[in-house]
Amino acid sequence: MRRQKASTMLQNSSITQGGLRVASPNGILAQSVAGGGPAVRVTGLQIVDGVLRITGTIDGDGVFEWSGSIDQEGATNLRGPVAITGQSGTLTVDAETLLRGVTKMLADLRVESGGKITAGNVIMEPNKITVGGVDGNSILSDSKLTFANGAELRAPGSGGVRLTYGTTNIFCDGTSAIVTSGTRRVIVTNAGFQFFGVPTKTPAATGLSTGAAHLDASGNLFRVS
Repeated sequence: MRRQKASTMLQNSSITQGGLRVASPNGILAQSVAGGGPAVRVTGLQIVDGVLRITGTIDGDGVFEWSGSIDQEGATNLRGPVAITGQSGTLTVDAETLLRGVTKMLADLRVESGGKITAGNVIMEPNKITVGGVDGNSILSDSKLTFANGAELRAPGSGGVRLTYGTTNIFCDGTSAIVTSGTRRVIVTNAGFQFFGVPTKTPAATGLSTGAAHLDASGNLFRVS
């Protein structure tokens, strides 16, 4: 009887059939021995049907495979390559993201409605780019570049390019240049010049006959009529 009470029944024991049930509120205490030997060694499959709570450190060098969701709180440090794959899922980041290394995009980067990219004084939004400067913001949108002073540079769908400021605009289409200011217009082509809205002076004021062109000392052009 004394020998059975003093013996360690589970020391060097083996269970090949049935199982070991521990219903004590203290659970199973496995304590490492001197020299760093493992307290518990599992060489086969370990199944936990309840909650596995670890207050220390998980240390390993194998493969961690998981098929369910992971709810992680606190800081997470990942060292080494990280691959996120899958055609049906998405990576959703709701928090502020800080990238300190070089970032490469090997596919499309789409900025949806409500999103924008800011690089210094440059703000890129869907269908709109704003560039800040000492003279104000310049905005590129709808095939039109608008400057802070109200001037516009536009490329119409019909072709050419047009610069407009107030009632003055310059239009070029590759074969001609048209300069318009108010009711005055000059068209320049390889064939020559065309003038529209030219102011007039009388023959008496110029000493020229009707239909002649008169250029005064200031360089202003008049039609004699």
